[in-house]
Amino acid sequence: MQLRPYQSDLYTAVRDAFAAGHRRVCMQLATGAGKTAIFSTMTASSKARRNRVWIVVPRDELLTQASETLARLGVDHGRIDARHAESTAFAVHVVSRQTLIRRWAKIKHWPDFLIVDECHLGYRFQADLQARAPEGTKFVGVTASPERLDGLGLSDLYDVLVEGPPLTTLIEQGYLVPITYYAPPLDGLEGVHRRGYEYDEADLAALLERRKVYGSAIDHYQRHADGRSALVFCRSVAAAEDVAHRFSVAGYRFEPISGGTPRAQRVALVDGLRSGELAGLASCELTTYGLDVPRVSCLILLRPTTSKALQVQMIGRGLRTAPGKTDCVVIDHVNMIEEFKHPYKPHEWAFFGREKRKRQPDPSIRLRLCPYTFLYCERPSCVGCEHNTAGRKSRAEAVVDCQLQQVEPPVKLADRPHEEQREYQDRLLDAEARARAALDAGRIDAGAIGEMLAIARQIGRQPMWVYWRLCEGRLTINVTLLHEIARQCGYARGWPWYKQKEIAAKLAAKANRRTE
Repeated sequence: MQLRPYQSDLYTAVRDAFAAGHRRVCMQLATGAGKTAIFSTMTASSKARRNRVWIVVPRDELLTQASETLARLGVDHGRIDARHAESTAFAVHVVSRQTLIRRWAKIKHWPDFLIVDECHLGYRFQADLQARAPEGTKFVGVTASPERLDGLGLSDLYDVLVEGPPLTTLIEQGYLVPITYYAPPLDGLEGVHRRGYEYDEADLAALLERRKVYGSAIDHYQRHADGRSALVFCRSVAAAEDVAHRFSVAGYRFEPISGGTPRAQRVALVDGLRSGELAGLASCELTTYGLDVPRVSCLILLRPTTSKALQVQMIGRGLRTAPGKTDCVVIDHVNMIEEFKHPYKPHEWAFFGREKRKRQPDPSIRLRLCPYTFLYCERPSCVGCEHNTAGRKSRAEAVVDCQLQQVEPPVKLADRPHEEQREYQDRLLDAEARARAALDAGRIDAGAIGEMLAIARQIGRQPMWVYWRLCEGRLTINVTLLHEIARQCGYARGWPWYKQKEIAAKLAAKANRRTE
């Protein structure tokens, strides 16, 4: 299998990380960009060196996908799942996570090289796996979204993060399709400030407002994506069934699918979507990772989330290229863009976890998601609640009648009108001069740095772009500046430390090139 240039670069970066003494490497690459091809090539190479290799996956669909890719590479392998046991006849196995948990005591030969697919899932399983594995076993965790909503850092499991190219680069190079994004009008919608799941009373009404669905899913599908192969992401099994029924009544063949759907039926439904027999699937959780149906070109978001990782996984389902496919239409009915901004927006992964959020002064407001109304609730338990009725279906969200609008991604400076470019450059040079003068005097001008960070966001640049502009030509690392960028961007405490290592490596590489 011939790797694409960026895949080959990632492969080399992982190998270099092992050569540098790391035993556990996390590899990030956008959904649809070919993570399976990279780790399958790693597997073939490792097997050629007479190593034993396991590829651990969290779901049957991913187990089949990895097995098929290995078969195309000509790599003989076994499977460890509910129907297959470890075999000494194979040096390579594709392994079900759930089966492995049940068979810890039956492992005959631990692998030399262990690949964990979707490594942002199953934190405690991976911690257990690493604790049980022999000291010499090397790990590669693979994911499109190397962070967790619970605040735990993947850096506890992996020594280093190796990142692939940003989404915009993969789209520009033609490896993924562009996104056309529709969302509620942003003017007048309440912003919600959260600290964990605790809110003060003033925020409560705004939070409940966020649980509404803006616009009609069927009307907007007909207007913006009529006839496209679609995935609908729903908040519950009952909601998925209801959505599929409503689309079918409107003349589109949609079917519900969830983790509780029998495996044979799940396979048949995905095959129906792949062949075009089905117009769409209404999903609860199941299709947020591991689904490979390139013809899907419409994503309908009816499931609110506060997880960046989940948002990345959902939108990634529609970005693979396919014959005749020009873009992916994302119809955001739950105003997810207010939470995460446009998918093209640069993102710093919380690889080191997030700081524990402080409690509000008034601890009486503790909200949790109600399993019956799917709104946030103040009650400490469901006991005695009027909604807690056995067999009662989930109450639908209120639908706010509005027209969704297309949301444009950040525009690069070079692509803006000439006068606008000049205005940005003037603002940037002014802020940069003030920030540099402060740094030269041993101080930090928080206002100037904040202005530069704001400009970076507007033109689609990462926050580290600000650091390199201010420290260009310097041979030392400005730790104070890194901490100020982390503070203003809300990054975890470990972010400056990680960036210091990254900068040190770049400065060392530059120094080596000069001496060659």
